[in-house]
Amino acid sequence: MVPPSLAPLLIVLGTFGPFFAAVGMVARTSGFRGLGAFLGQAFRWRVGIQWYAAAFLAPFLIRIVVLYVHILKGGTVPDLSDATRWLAVPTTFFLVLLIGGPTGEEFGWRGFLLQRVQPVFGLLGASIVIGVISTLWHLPLFWIPATAQSHLPFAIFAARTVALSVISTWLYNGTRRSLLFVLLFHASLNTWPNTIYILEAEGAVGPYLSTTIIYAGWALQLLILGLLRGRGDRRQPAVANPEIAA
Repeated sequence: MVPPSLAPLLIVLGTFGPFFAAVGMVARTSGFRGLGAFLGQAFRWRVGIQWYAAAFLAPFLIRIVVLYVHILKGGTVPDLSDATRWLAVPTTFFLVLLIGGPTGEEFGWRGFLLQRVQPVFGLLGASIVIGVISTLWHLPLFWIPATAQSHLPFAIFAARTVALSVISTWLYNGTRRSLLFVLLFHASLNTWPNTIYILEAEGAVGPYLSTTIIYAGWALQLLILGLLRGRGDRRQPAVANPEIAA
């Protein structure tokens, strides 16, 4: 186990490390202009409404389905009629977005690393590479008590992370490299379990496994439909200087 005195530092470094590493690299190689373009990826919102649904609503609907199955199998029934639960969603979502992982991680994984590795490995290969890196990046959390990962089987967490990486690659390239929708997707993933009910709080791995299977199925469907072919977004020309690619 990680010593309690060291746990907060590891959590902060783990949460924001990819962001600061990416910002430092872009600033060093491309200057303020490149840094502005890099950060600007998070403000591209003019895409079809279906991308908003995929990023924000899909995790909510998936969580509802898993909760329903959990209840049918005898699990605890949460009080979803509590208005305060739903009124807190905007605040919870905003806090999760800023300090709960999405901003700290996605600028590094998708905003910086993805566009550099997908020309080499292709969309699927890059998704797997980043999924593995992200899994290993979260490894210390498995030895920190009271974290979400501390009670989860590592293999299931790894499979889920790779599946979510595949979906995130699709979101990023499908929206012409808008990091906004990856951020919304990640924040939605982390918000709804707390809002609807933390099923895993009962010590049951089943709900987490169920969502993992669903996200893996989603990723597999993207592969079957051929939406992860090639080495980048075909609708966007290649950028000579990846440091300011957006």
